[in-house]
Amino acid sequence: MIAISEGIRTADGRYVCELAGEGASHDVFGHKNLTGAGKFLANVIADRIGCKTRAIELNTLQRCSAHVASRTDITEAYQAGGAATMAAVRDEETAKMVILKRLSTKPYLCVTDLADIDQIANREKMFPREWIAADGFGVTPEFVQYVYPLIQAELTPVYIGGLPRHIALN
Repeated sequence: MIAISEGIRTADGRYVCELAGEGASHDVFGHKNLTGAGKFLANVIADRIGCKTRAIELNTLQRCSAHVASRTDITEAYQAGGAATMAAVRDEETAKMVILKRLSTKPYLCVTDLADIDQIANREKMFPREWIAADGFGVTPEFVQYVYPLIQAELTPVYIGGLPRHIALN
């Protein structure tokens, strides 16, 4: 099993997904839509080694996995949605987006705020190198301390007649 990021680059800086020869599409901010790196590498491995390969993009799995979201995920999603709704109703701010600001880790406390979208949309926040273990394969205790509150508390979805019940706005 090989795990990669869609943003993986070659030594000369090109995105691996661009090596597939397909024209890269762009989002409204001009960023390349990074997709296909896993499939490209799976095909390269199959051709060179002659074994069966399969590429799985986690983006789809993540969107299909709301039933295993942590209570923190769901709580913060509701908070962000509520803050966005309130900002829209007040109609006092434009070109803003809701952000989550961590106030403390122990105890975990996070609040919503508004930030200028132009200060976020075209910026990249990298995974801090100091959170990557010295061997390059693991993470440090500091990362575990940071992420631990985010994965706490399972929340079982409500099912009615065998189907998940979701909140609907009228």
